[in-house]
Amino acid sequence: MAATDSADNYSWPVEDGDYVLGDPECPVAVVTLASDYRNMDSTHDPYADESHRAEETLTPDSRKPCLQNYAICGTCFTENFGIQKVIVNVLSNPRINCLIVCGKESKHFAGQSIMALVDNGVSTMAGYKKIIGSKGVIPYLDEIPMTAINRFLKEIKVIDLIDTTDPKTIQKAIDSCKLKERSEARKYPMPQIDENSWRKYENMVQQNVMSKIRK
Repeated sequence: MAATDSADNYSWPVEDGDYVLGDPECPVAVVTLASDYRNMDSTHDPYADESHRAEETLTPDSRKPCLQNYAICGTCFTENFGIQKVIVNVLSNPRINCLIVCGKESKHFAGQSIMALVDNGVSTMAGYKKIIGSKGVIPYLDEIPMTAINRFLKEIKVIDLIDTTDPKTIQKAIDSCKLKERSEARKYPMPQIDENSWRKYENMVQQNVMSKIRK
């Protein structure tokens, strides 16, 4: 798909998740990690007095973040499947060239793992694609091909705002990103993810835990 094509011309995003769509023509994707993107309001918490509001007043617009000029904005909790969904959705929109990683860090170190991926890449020893330097227990990206990882690292600028929840700071980062169309948008299919998908890494998890105990 040529970069001149619009994301509206095909089904995007290609992976499901907890996110809200903005303008698909914008060059920025925002990951709020464990923070609820709906609560990123510079003036008030939209849910602080929710119990005192009539249900009909909770319009779709009132549930959107105050951030502007982004293509997609949503959470990412895990250092494996979550990151891979982010990569696939970002790469499948030819307009996106910048990923902002913000919000409170998740218990699975999804944010730190994204930045470790950017800084160190992956190790392909033992047939796995493991994020080098990740603090996560299962930092493997085996559901997507190496070409997707390499394309992400080469074409997407990642801005580290981990633990930043101030909308003004995040908006400033969004506004600093300029549209620089990529050569093409690629769709990288992922297998269906469910509650048992992680079990193929069960032995690796046990090894990682024992390794940390020995240290």
